[in-house]
Amino acid sequence: MPFCLPKCLGGGHQPPPKKRQEPKDKKTEKSPRQRSLTEFFEDPELAILGPLANRVKVVIDSSLPATLHGTSRVTDGVPLAIVNPKAPDRRYVILHELMHHQLDELGCPSLCCTLQGKAPPDSWLRHTQFQALVRGLLVQLWELIQHSRFNKMLLRVFKCGPESARDGEYRSYMNKGYLPAYGMCRRDGHPSLRRLAVAAHVATVELEGSEELQGDFRRFVNMTYQNGHELYAMGEKLVGCIGGKDIELLRLSRKEIDAEMAAMLSDLQNVIENLDSGMRIKVGPVQPLKEKFNGRCSTVSHVDFCDMAADPIVTVTAGGFGGRFGG
Repeated sequence: MPFCLPKCLGGGHQPPPKKRQEPKDKKTEKSPRQRSLTEFFEDPELAILGPLANRVKVVIDSSLPATLHGTSRVTDGVPLAIVNPKAPDRRYVILHELMHHQLDELGCPSLCCTLQGKAPPDSWLRHTQFQALVRGLLVQLWELIQHSRFNKMLLRVFKCGPESARDGEYRSYMNKGYLPAYGMCRRDGHPSLRRLAVAAHVATVELEGSEELQGDFRRFVNMTYQNGHELYAMGEKLVGCIGGKDIELLRLSRKEIDAEMAAMLSDLQNVIENLDSGMRIKVGPVQPLKEKFNGRCSTVSHVDFCDMAADPIVTVTAGGFGGRFGG
């Protein structure tokens, strides 16, 4: 059964679920203040962001957990950039969420993933739940691919980037001496899963951390994990699969946008294949959804993990939608 997956920029782990609460009285419940982007950006900057900048509203939400610098959602037809007041670079968080809204509106696909058949006996897939893999690691890698299409532009035009968030996040992990496994396993989980998680963290730091952090993190991995040099090489290999570009999406023609979406899916296929699951990976083209999910996602791509047998049976289905920014 499809389930909702967040876009994440951070450790890939989810905050603990909140306890169920009784509905609030609508008469007394106050909606958070929605602020215009004009409070945060100058007119020339807003012009670069296009018409969407007039519709996106900013909500400062102190209830967000420390690991979540921001999130994006559509409420009553209004695209929101929800920001943690403790975020080290508020402008970047707003821009980050706006770019996710922009990608959605341009047709960036959500992912519907299936496990078709059984993984080989020696595959790391045997040691985790497929839905946990999709909700954690694959979402993080797909997010890195999306970020690679706007982070360079944000740095060039707005002089800000993800480094402030990533540096704080990963220095916290390094101080604790442990890297989260994206929900695939516990701290004492199977070594093959922990290797994958470390490689994904390496890719995240190499793509979105500062140069100083990259050097410190390399030393941390080499000192903390057996075969640390090999793990770092695995992460760098994932980085090589992601074609980061400095592009202004609104300046592209429809044909160029469609080509960029296809290129992002090609990056995704290369990344998943380099995870060496022992499965045949099929990433389908962008297809329209009959109905927008959460009022924002209008397209989907099917990502299938297939065994080598002919006509495999679909055993697990998982979907991926939504958006958030953590650090």
